[in-house]
Amino acid sequence: MNKKDIKLIGILIIIAGIALLILKMISGNTHAEKGIVECDGEVILTFDLEKDEIYSFDGSYGHMQLEVKDKKFRVINVECPNHNCEEMGWKDESSLSPITCLPNKVVVYAKSE
Repeated sequence: MNKKDIKLIGILIIIAGIALLILKMISGNTHAEKGIVECDGEVILTFDLEKDEIYSFDGSYGHMQLEVKDKKFRVINVECPNHNCEEMGWKDESSLSPITCLPNKVVVYAKSE
C-alpha cells in the first residue's frame, strides 16, 4: 500500500462515519422506553424501562412480580405450577420474544414508541 491508498481508505472511513451519524439523527429515537403487561389480552400494567422498580400484579392463576433493572425486565415470584416464565430470564427492548406465562395468561414485552 502506498500513501494514496491509505489516504483513500481514511477518507472512505470518514465518509462512512458521517453517513452513519446522519442516519441515526434522521431515524430518531426508536428505542422502547416502556413495557407492557397484558393479561388475557387486556393491558393491566405499563412500566418505564428507564426506572428500576419491582411491580406486582395478578394474572388469571395467581400473583406475579416484574423486576425492571438497567433497562431490562424479568418475571419473578410467580404463583403458577411450572415457573417457565421465570426461567425465560432478562429481556430488553431488542428481545424478539415476549415473556409469556400461560397459566396466568400474561404476556410481558417492550414496545417501541
